[in-house]
Amino acid sequence: MLTKISKGITTVLVWCCMITMVGLTVIVALQVGTRMLHISLPWAEELARFFMIWLTFLGCSLALERKSHLSVNFFVNMAPDKIRMVLGVFIHILMILFFGVLVIFGIKLSSLSMATTSSSLQWPMGLVYSVLPLSGVASVVYVIIDLIRFMKTKGGKIA
Repeated sequence: MLTKISKGITTVLVWCCMITMVGLTVIVALQVGTRMLHISLPWAEELARFFMIWLTFLGCSLALERKSHLSVNFFVNMAPDKIRMVLGVFIHILMILFFGVLVIFGIKLSSLSMATTSSSLQWPMGLVYSVLPLSGVASVVYVIIDLIRFMKTKGGKIA
């Protein structure tokens, strides 16, 4: 069940990251081209910034799913199995708490800022900030799945 949910979330995140990456590339290229013609597009910089925010948070969740984040676990992997198991569970719980806080405060921030609009595009800023709880939920799911895998392998080497 969790694996199907994870695959669905990953598919959505990959598509969102691809769309924002293509959009970011097109907008920055357009901005460079219009500046060479001495034309200013004020909305382009703002939209590129919004795309960058979304790409950063969604990409962070994808990196978590693919275990691509930087980690230094040399000493943890040298520890005896029981200590490594306790440390691994503790680290997973800390990550769930962190992303849980991101979800809770992300919901608060995005709902409170729906009335505030961006300067150029006049979009509700809550839409921009809504990436916080979205990426937080995806990250919690990925950490829970990894915790289950970690527990099933009895605290094998931490990747």
